[in-house]
Amino acid sequence: MLDKNGLPIKRNPKLVALAVALWMFTSMVSFLEILTVRVIAIKLYTHFAMTGFHAREYMAAQTLGIGTLVVMGIVCIGVAIGCGEYHLKHFSQPESWKLFERTIAAEMAILVLASFI
Repeated sequence: MLDKNGLPIKRNPKLVALAVALWMFTSMVSFLEILTVRVIAIKLYTHFAMTGFHAREYMAAQTLGIGTLVVMGIVCIGVAIGCGEYHLKHFSQPESWKLFERTIAAEMAILVLASFI
């Protein structure tokens, strides 16, 4: 990135390392949460829809699980790429740190929700 005079901006290497580590952490946790969200979806489905062990309900639960995997995979890839690009453009600005805060809060909310379901 260049400043208003066209000179390269000096970045603090510790802040760069922290931002990269936080981005990698949030990306890895989001991909690990794919299976967590799948389990949540299947548990909710079985709680409300299944009255016994029937093949039709089992197949519907598996279909729901596969659909959840696909949707969560797309969402996680989008979040990882989108957040990486956002942090690259807005490095060391308050908006970038707030995005880290929101991303980590959303990931922790999913993990807490999984512990209650």
